[in-house]
Amino acid sequence: MEIDNLTERLKYALRKSEVQQLASFFSAIPNGTDTLLELSMSKNSQLAFHAAWVLENCLLDNTSLLDAHADRLLAVIPSLQNNSVRRHFCKLFKTWLEGNQNKLTEWIEARNSEVEGLIEACYSWLLSTDVPVAVRVHCLEILWILSNHYAWIAEEMPNTLRLIQIDSTPGVKAMVRRIKKTRAGNGKA
Repeated sequence: MEIDNLTERLKYALRKSEVQQLASFFSAIPNGTDTLLELSMSKNSQLAFHAAWVLENCLLDNTSLLDAHADRLLAVIPSLQNNSVRRHFCKLFKTWLEGNQNKLTEWIEARNSEVEGLIEACYSWLLSTDVPVAVRVHCLEILWILSNHYAWIAEEMPNTLRLIQIDSTPGVKAMVRRIKKTRAGNGKA
């Protein structure tokens, strides 16, 4: 399939098997993942969502591609308006953070202002009841990982966890319990 046909296919409803097949095609095309990232910024919300979903499958299946896109994800996440795209991009970035903990200190130091923009966006989305649970949970996990590198996040985390549990969904409550359990195991409770 050529790139125009693949891009056209993203405009219509997709099943998981089709997403995986498209991910294989886009991964094999030079700059295919770059194209998906650009399409994820589309004003056409369905095209943006599908492109982000396919991009997630491309990058989760290939950690070197995820590494190559980490800086771009960091740059675009704070400006995202589409909650469906936020979900996929925050999941990708959280996954990248989890897999690169050994080099995060230097990485963060080189990108401090961009990381602070991400932190601000994550806190805003985490505390907003208008943002879907999946986005909020990924933001909480991002902040949890970054709390090892930002003392003020670590200090605020207990208050944040208490605050988001007020009138929260079962998904958010489960994530808070998991983070509290992990913090207790690390002596940070």
